[in-house]
Amino acid sequence: MADASAQFIEACSKSRALFAKYCSEPMPRNHYVKARWTMAGVHAFITDSLQNIYQLADKIPPHQEQEFAFFVFCATQSIEHHHHLEETYVFPNLEPEFKTDVLDEHAAFAKGLHDLDNYAMAVMGVSQGKKYGQTVPDPSKTKEPYDGQKIKRLLETLAVPLFTHLQHEIGWLEPEKVRASGVPLSRFDEIDALIDQHIRNELDVPSSLVFSLYHSPPYSQAPHLPWILRKVIVPWIAYWKHRRCWRWFPDYSKQPFGPLSDA
Repeated sequence: MADASAQFIEACSKSRALFAKYCSEPMPRNHYVKARWTMAGVHAFITDSLQNIYQLADKIPPHQEQEFAFFVFCATQSIEHHHHLEETYVFPNLEPEFKTDVLDEHAAFAKGLHDLDNYAMAVMGVSQGKKYGQTVPDPSKTKEPYDGQKIKRLLETLAVPLFTHLQHEIGWLEPEKVRASGVPLSRFDEIDALIDQHIRNELDVPSSLVFSLYHSPPYSQAPHLPWILRKVIVPWIAYWKHRRCWRWFPDYSKQPFGPLSDA
């Protein structure tokens, strides 16, 4: 168990350093550079959210287990949503000029991610709602007991294939590679429009978006979001619906994941 734990933390640290290298700069104006910048920012909050859960999972008191299960569900739903965007809008729309192994790499950890997602819902006795991050009561489900060690084991099974994939995507989106493939700049505007529409219609702001933004490290300036959404709607409106579940957000002033290592 100690070896698996050390490997998980090492995978997080290595990935975090790589993502920080590209998402800590102001938003690039060049679309080829912005694609990698955005991906690095999303991957940064995925990394921090999973390490945060890993460090907390076996320390949750019984009266808070249901709330923490929802916290875990927000993480899995954020990742599921991100990968849905990649498979539906991002990489297909870079073809035929630019091809990747995204589907094969997603498949390598899909079961582990679904197992964690389903376990969180089983603890709460719910099913997924219409939007990513929403839950609906499911009387047909028998609630499973909360087991923090099980959550850690499920995360450990994800570590190698998930973080390897997240690192690969940063390499795939090296700006010169994408430019050299012949993908026109106009394609990125089309992708952004499709993603914006999907997020408005399919992502639950009070759960998934709040969770994601509060796991976005202070050095990250990505992804780009409208000022009113980031500074007003999320902290002053959307935050409050699930506020009891947000007690576990990381306090970045205390370096909860240690100092950044070199990429």
